[in-house]
Amino acid sequence: MDSECAALLPLVLSVLADPKQSLPDDTSLEKLLDWFRELIGRNDGLSFLQQQTCVLEFISNVCKSETTDPTMLSFTFKLTGLLAVNENNYRVLQERGVLVCVFESWSVSDMWDNATIRSGWLQGLSNMLQHQSAMDFICKTGLTRLILQLQADKSLFVSTLAHQLLARILSFHETREPINDSDVDPGLAVSAENRDWTSVTMEIVNHVFKTLASDSHNQVLQGLRLLTLTIPHCQAPLRGMLWRGALGPLEVLVNAGSSSLTQPIMELLQTAARTSLLSQSENRIEELMEAVLSGGSLRTAVMCAMAIVQLENCSENLKRKATKVILQPLQCLTEWPVSSQDAGDTDEMQYADLVLELKHKASFISLLSLCLSCVADLIQTESAFVDVHLQLVTHSVLALLRICLGENPAPSPCSRAAAHLIGCCKVQRCGLDTLACLSTCESNVSPELRSDAFRVLLQYLQHPDPDATVLKKALQATLRWTCVCSHSPDVWSFIHQDLFPVLKKRVCDVRWEVRDSSLEFITQLTSHFTDNSSYRKVLESSGLVSLVQSSLSDSEAYVRASAVSAMGQLLTSFSQQGEPLNNMASLQEQAVTCLVDILGQDTEGFPRRAVVKVFTTWLTQPLPFPELDQSLSTVLLLGGDDFDWEVKFYTLELAEVLMEKMLSQCPYAADVCASTKKTRLTRGLCKLKELGVFGVLFKGLFDCDRPVSQKACDLLLRLREVMSETQPLGDHSLIFEIQGQLWDKEILQRHLEKQMMRKTEQSNERLKSSRRLEDTDTALDRDSKEPVDDVTESPAETENDECDRSEKANTCTPNRLREMSLADMLRSVDLEEMQRTLSLSSDHMVNSAKSLMEDILSVAQQAEENTVDCY
Repeated sequence: MDSECAALLPLVLSVLADPKQSLPDDTSLEKLLDWFRELIGRNDGLSFLQQQTCVLEFISNVCKSETTDPTMLSFTFKLTGLLAVNENNYRVLQERGVLVCVFESWSVSDMWDNATIRSGWLQGLSNMLQHQSAMDFICKTGLTRLILQLQADKSLFVSTLAHQLLARILSFHETREPINDSDVDPGLAVSAENRDWTSVTMEIVNHVFKTLASDSHNQVLQGLRLLTLTIPHCQAPLRGMLWRGALGPLEVLVNAGSSSLTQPIMELLQTAARTSLLSQSENRIEELMEAVLSGGSLRTAVMCAMAIVQLENCSENLKRKATKVILQPLQCLTEWPVSSQDAGDTDEMQYADLVLELKHKASFISLLSLCLSCVADLIQTESAFVDVHLQLVTHSVLALLRICLGENPAPSPCSRAAAHLIGCCKVQRCGLDTLACLSTCESNVSPELRSDAFRVLLQYLQHPDPDATVLKKALQATLRWTCVCSHSPDVWSFIHQDLFPVLKKRVCDVRWEVRDSSLEFITQLTSHFTDNSSYRKVLESSGLVSLVQSSLSDSEAYVRASAVSAMGQLLTSFSQQGEPLNNMASLQEQAVTCLVDILGQDTEGFPRRAVVKVFTTWLTQPLPFPELDQSLSTVLLLGGDDFDWEVKFYTLELAEVLMEKMLSQCPYAADVCASTKKTRLTRGLCKLKELGVFGVLFKGLFDCDRPVSQKACDLLLRLREVMSETQPLGDHSLIFEIQGQLWDKEILQRHLEKQMMRKTEQSNERLKSSRRLEDTDTALDRDSKEPVDDVTESPAETENDECDRSEKANTCTPNRLREMSLADMLRSVDLEEMQRTLSLSSDHMVNSAKSLMEDILSVAQQAEENTVDCY
């Protein structure tokens, strides 16, 4: 702890202990606890309590006061628990009677009714429970009974904390002597030192068994939650004892089929299945899971089935049944069998429930959407589907998407529900997402299936009045299928004859969301086929390029930004191909001019950001087109002066690409002499100067936005490193006109500060040298003193005269200095210190412990209550 915080702490604690003072907000108290936690973690703790006796006094005063605020009492409980984490601290607290004062007898207090106090008390015990002494304290004081009661607390936060604390108690002795696994009776044979813990453990275990067999829904829920928290962390003997005792009540609960308990029961079974319990058949975990699948509501059954399929160690038979539950609504509606087993094997009761569920539109749509989402998730791992043909699943999803467009389904008991799906956006979105995921499956390679998929997708793209979100999903699914099937000749006829004509209409749609999605799709599709000459030919003859160019002047900013990205990707694709377009040069020139105009004139930030990113992308290409050179200086100037910080940041990224291109050495030159390296570097630096890169860097360095300043600082450090490799920083060949720049005052001020520091050091050095000469002269004989004086005084006087002249000249430097070399500019700024400062968070000053305590004290000094701004 630093001296300032050590001086402030007693004052802060006295304020907090005074009931008459205004309390800080909860956030400030939590931050103060975090500071104590960090402080205790750094030290052994004993010296902290010895040096800061005010902490013990604070805890005692708060607990003994009858008018303490509940918030402050809760804070004290947590603080005491943090202090007791260290065993030396714990010993001091116990010897002073602080632990008993803090954690005992509060349940009979009138203040116990406040949930803040109960939660703070539980958190304090949880903080403390890090060593055997703390465990002994909980066992001997009988606090376990109170913790068990708090499981049923009306506050959800308190009951959750109680569950977590009980689970920690049960798993505390994992590395100590295990419980005898041969008997569940409390009178187990254990060592003397573990007798207290064993007694407490059996008390908790018996309580769990009792709650599971209770008629009260809340008590059963408590027992299930505690088991779920405990089983993964306790040792194997205790885990086995818990499961054997809970198995009977669990079977009763599962057979009862209570829908409100299905989810917590399934969570418990999942947790148990991830332990060694699953491998022991007598634990009947899979049988219980199978019973959960066939009971309860269909929606709950689907969620349970999804959990089962995702378990690694479950048997294939159980996974097969779970998969069937997930696919059953889809299969029932479309009449497409999706597994190798006969559809007649379906559970008749579940099928009847499904038919009944289909009559209710809301529940049916919710169930079908859930099934589709589960299928989409499971497709990521094809092994999750046991005995399921994904090709048949794809046909089923396509049939469902057709039904949503109004196509009549095959006659079946479920066909009447098809009317609910016509125009249903929710099912359409889920179905298109699932179809997109199915594109990656290796089994979906047949030409018939691909044609069927493209046919359905085209129906959605051509729909006269589609929902904008559905159309976006259709475009995304089309992109996935097109990219996967790019090797097929049929895909080019689909793109040329079907897809591009639809896109030409959608790019001109009245809804900006549709225009935006269509332009994004063109960008992504072109990016995927950048090196494909077939795609380029189809795109060139489609007429889309002119429409994209027209979209650059769209009324909506998002659309203009997407059009900028699309235009950039189109030109990138065309420039990478062998034979250029007929009007390629004209198109490039028009596009570059239009993009520069957007950067300089557009009032919205999105299009301007897109412009700078496009220029950066163009520069990174192997063959950037020549029109770029004429516009780069303008782009750098406009981007560096922009008021949007992201535009300035992307402009610095553009400058970074230029630096890499201009300053990098030829990769094929193995040995290059120093003079050649210097010549290349000088040429590159001169080119960067002409483009205005250095102006952008120094302007960004002093920018008010931290990300911009941080990026500029990093680039200037890299520039200085490159320059120092081939020439000393004393090279003054690159001179800059700095007067009139936005950053000239900063550079001049730092330059003069450096000069003054250097002169001060020189003056001190001269003074030391002069004193050494005087000491030498005193030791010399008087006869030889005169010549020495003649020799030493003259240079000194000359040097002093020069120094005086230099100081006079520098006095008016801010008004006279117009030019400065790049080396002097880099030397003037302490880039390392700026980088260190910029790496700190923006709130590092106000977030410090000192600032926090000052805020607490300032609140106490005010007459009315104010909220402390901790951030």
